[in-house]
Order: sequence, then structure tokens, then C-alpha cells
Amino acid sequence: MVFCLRVMQVESEYLPLYKNHGIRLTTWSPLAFGVLTGKYNSGVPPDSIFALENYKNLSSQSLVDDVLKKVRKLQPIADELDVPMFQLAIAWCAANCHTLPG
Repeated sequence: MVFCLRVMQVESEYLPLYKNHGIRLTTWSPLAFGVLTGKYNSGVPPDSIFALENYKNLSSQSLVDDVLKKVRKLQPIADELDVPMFQLAIAWCAANCHTLPG
């Protein structure tokens, strides 16, 4: 879920850190805990990470709906490239010279 919320920071806000200090970012959960695989399109599955007690605060319905709304805006890009959403997310990480997939 964090993927959707932090892309602008990685792309622009952190740019001075990359340029001035040679810092690179290790992406944690580049598939956003499964959000970019379509796993949560119908809600939170009982066997998912967001069903665990420690993560339930991240899986409120309003938050899930908000994130899915943002993720769905990426679908036309994936469709145009003829790739699944998860492949688009991994490709973004691999193509961004400031990230190291974790």
C-alpha cells in the first residue's frame, strides 16, 4: 500500500539525496503487500498479511478503498504495455536507478 503513497517522494522529493549523497533506496514490498497483484480487489482475504492482528490497522476498508482507487489508475498503463500490474511495479523498481528491489 505504501507503494502508491510514496512514489512522488521517491521520484522527486528524495532526488537531492540521491544526487548529493549517492544514496539509493531499497524498496520494501515493491508489490505493496500484494495490492499490485489484485489480491485485495475483493476485500481482505483471511490468509493475507492484512488479516493478521498487527496489520489490521492498515487494512481499514476506507484505506483499502483509497489505495485500490489509486492502483486502478495504473491499470491503463499496464494494459497499454500489455503487462500485468505486478510486472509494471517490479519494472518501475528495476528501471529507477535510485532504487534497489529488496
